[in-house]
Amino acid sequence: MSQGTGKGKLVPDSALLTGLTSAGVAGIFCILFICGFIFPRAVVTDLKTEVTDLKAALEAERQRAATSVAAATATRDILTAIQGGHYDPGRKQ
Repeated sequence: MSQGTGKGKLVPDSALLTGLTSAGVAGIFCILFICGFIFPRAVVTDLKTEVTDLKAALEAERQRAATSVAAATATRDILTAIQGGHYDPGRKQ
């Protein structure tokens, strides 16, 4: 990278751009890879695996939350029965 003409901007070195673009397809590939538009296959595979693991963890967390709600409802029904002297799980509170 070199300094632009008096404006303080960084511009790519013309020799680098000329060399890469004259290489044809390989040059374009190198530019896209350096800029971050192309990723290695291993990175994409790792990200897909991580997303799959996170989705499984989210589903497990949802199941635990549903179980927790069911346990809280059962506890509420039992406490209501103890306080009221009778147990009717279908009764509206």
